Amino acid sequence: MAKRELSEEQKEKMKVGREKAIKEKKENNNSENKSSDEKLDALISTVNVIAGAVGKLVELQTRETKIPDSHPENGVKTAFTPQIDDETYPKQYIPKDFRKAVDDILSTEFGIIIEDFPDRSDFLFSVIVPDQYSSISPADRDKGIKDIRSRMIPRALGVNGVKEWCSLIRTNLNRFYTKEGVQSPFTSMA
Repeated sequence: MAKRELSEEQKEKMKVGREKAIKEKKENNNSENKSSDEKLDALISTVNVIAGAVGKLVELQTRETKIPDSHPENGVKTAFTPQIDDETYPKQYIPKDFRKAVDDILSTEFGIIIEDFPDRSDFLFSVIVPDQYSSISPADRDKGIKDIRSRMIPRALGVNGVKEWCSLIRTNLNRFYTKEGVQSPFTSMA
């Protein structure tokens, strides 16, 4: 078979056709790359928005909420311990029926601390046991450790919860005195 020679004109048409096909292929690839690039940019933007939201959430969850102190000058909450000259000006509000329950079940020498919480329906009721009734060892007393007995009491129980807690404290102190072999000061009380 004889080889057929292409004319210059045919060669030129083929060259132009080849270049045109290459150019169209490049344009198609560029449009596909642009759409994938646009998709990638949108994905990166979305990930950045989510990362920012997660960062803000972590910041809100780990932020410490500052609870106002009753005495901001020294930053320490102090307990109300009843004293004759100071009883009309308590450092915090203590309901009269709570104070009466502590006085009737334990003694007027016992102090009270009541802490309210804004996010709970309970309150922390603490009884400060005087040193003369305390079951803390003398070594711990010398270190400055106080005998404070606390319990979360539902607001719905109110004074009944306080009476129950004071009765448990009294029972515990009676057991301590019995164990020590000493007459309990609470057995003579009604």
